[in-house]
Amino acid sequence: MIKEGEIFPNNNITVVGNKSQEMETDKLFSGKKVILFAVPGAFTPTCNNSHLPSFIEKYDELKEKGIDNIICLSVNDQFVSKVWRDSKSLNDDFLFLADGNGQVTQALGMTLDCSGFGMGKRSNRYVMIIEDKIVKKLIVEENPGVCELTNANEILNSI
Repeated sequence: MIKEGEIFPNNNITVVGNKSQEMETDKLFSGKKVILFAVPGAFTPTCNNSHLPSFIEKYDELKEKGIDNIICLSVNDQFVSKVWRDSKSLNDDFLFLADGNGQVTQALGMTLDCSGFGMGKRSNRYVMIIEDKIVKKLIVEENPGVCELTNANEILNSI
């Protein structure tokens, strides 16, 4: 598993904003201070009703702390990620990463086996602050069914 102080591994990923585009994570994180939070799946109860809304609600406060982008990663295809993003009223710099094949999640060592729930391999629930490609802060939920440690309030308190 990736640790604080390490460089975020470079991978190609689909960045979903107002439009979708393939991008290297190096380019996405270079020269920026970013909050990346990951969820097991779009539209799942905790992800949709608690985790994502916490970052929408605290968006302005996070931006005031010098955050350039807020990014939500899920092991979903770009079409599901786009529909999920479009179902919310989000600013242009609130991006989603569609890690459809889980390659970024695997490179981070954050794969979560959800096959018992019929969801296959997904991402663990975590949040990180990335500054110029370096992971400065990393918090991982022990229980991926909750977002007690990884919600926006908690990360806001640690900035």
